[in-house]
Amino acid sequence: MKKRLFSIAVLMIFPILLTLSGVLFAQQEKETDIKIISVQEAHELIDENNENSEFVILDVRTIEEYVTGHIPDSANINYKSPKFKEEVSKLDKEKIYLTYCRSGTRSTKSAEMMKELGFQNIYMIDGGIIAWNKAGLPVEE
Repeated sequence: MKKRLFSIAVLMIFPILLTLSGVLFAQQEKETDIKIISVQEAHELIDENNENSEFVILDVRTIEEYVTGHIPDSANINYKSPKFKEEVSKLDKEKIYLTYCRSGTRSTKSAEMMKELGFQNIYMIDGGIIAWNKAGLPVEE
């Protein structure tokens, strides 16, 4: 009789535990979502984090593209480089990253890779430097 009650209790509790583990996993996944933001939102984010050493603007274009004009104070790691993943994996995963490229394709791939590597706070500029320039926002050469 005790075995039967134990079995029934286990069968009743197991689905609850399974559901709770799924909820916890979903919450963990949600924390690492990539946030796609407009150029105006990106500009505000940059202004808000002007003095924040935990905030990094990451340009993933080639160096040739970067020198023709980039967002002020941005770092450059070329997505097309064979060492891109290795270089990105050396970055502090706890910092806040704002990524961009020319139009959004490379920064999307870069942000996905960063997410897979365990980065927690990733923003991406929708439309890349093209949208940034179209909005008349500041660049430096």
